Amino acid sequence: MSLPRDFLDEIETELAAARRSVTRDRTRTAALNEFRQLALAATNQLGRPITVFDFIGSVAARDERERRLALVRRLRSNSS
Repeated sequence: MSLPRDFLDEIETELAAARRSVTRDRTRTAALNEFRQLALAATNQLGRPITVFDFIGSVAARDERERRLALVRRLRSNSS
């Protein structure tokens, strides 16, 4: 990383990084809210606590199962 030309450039660089972080946090929060709703529906459908396998397998459509698997993998790979 090169040095900023001046203090204002430094502030703008940090502000841009903070904005990217906020955007990532908002996107992750929205995805987690969707996961929660889907997991609640699966829990109600099965009438018991669920596993990730239940979550993925609780839908009949293959494309939806694949979408859920991809989302779980992405969620877990981005975990802090």
